[in-house]
Amino acid sequence: MPPIARTGTQRPAQKPLSIGRLMEYSELFLARAMHSDYPAEAQLAARLLENVTLYSNWEQSHGRMMRDVAAISKPTGQLVELRRVSFSMLHRKAPFEYLRERHIRGPARRLLIQRLFGTQHYGRTLVREHAAYISSACSYLCADSLCGEMLGDEAFCEALADYETAYAEYYRAYCDSLLADTDTDEAAPLNALLPYLRYQLKVIRDHLLAGAPQKSDFMELKSLFSKSGDTQKLPVLNFNVAP
Repeated sequence: MPPIARTGTQRPAQKPLSIGRLMEYSELFLARAMHSDYPAEAQLAARLLENVTLYSNWEQSHGRMMRDVAAISKPTGQLVELRRVSFSMLHRKAPFEYLRERHIRGPARRLLIQRLFGTQHYGRTLVREHAAYISSACSYLCADSLCGEMLGDEAFCEALADYETAYAEYYRAYCDSLLADTDTDEAAPLNALLPYLRYQLKVIRDHLLAGAPQKSDFMELKSLFSKSGDTQKLPVLNFNVAP
């Protein structure tokens, strides 16, 4: 994901945010994002806002998450819930991001869809995942901006950007392992790396969700990120699998 376009400095909220305020902010954020200097962000917002059905579905799903945030009586509690939303949406958009970034096509794409979702309905699943990607990516952008601007949690936003990179690395290795031929030596290094990456992400995620860590605590996580699989060269796999 691109860096998130900020909308200017605001004072952190001193009172809990209502569902109306949360949705109003999210909708205005997406309207501004259409004209963002970050092309990927602008494209996501445009695809959502220009598709009536997709936008209606997003409004309902995002609204449910924002109602959970609004139901919490203190800004600190709302902040933790928004962090949960950010992680949930980051994870949900991962499948289609992998397909796009790895340029998975043809039989390999069909095989991956089957192994990820356990379904033979390839076409319908692909359409569903594309819609889920746009919706969850837009909610992710909104939640991140709400954390940073409305609730003053810029340290979390910075840490989340690092986590997103680490999670993309993990998910790439995971999907690569699903496509690797288990009868060859290609799958072995991937399968050996996955438990370590998964545990590392859990440690980081648990820390970021634990109340309100100080900025210094976030900075200490850099040592975890620097030791991730990002420092290891993953194998280049051949995804020309048989149908």
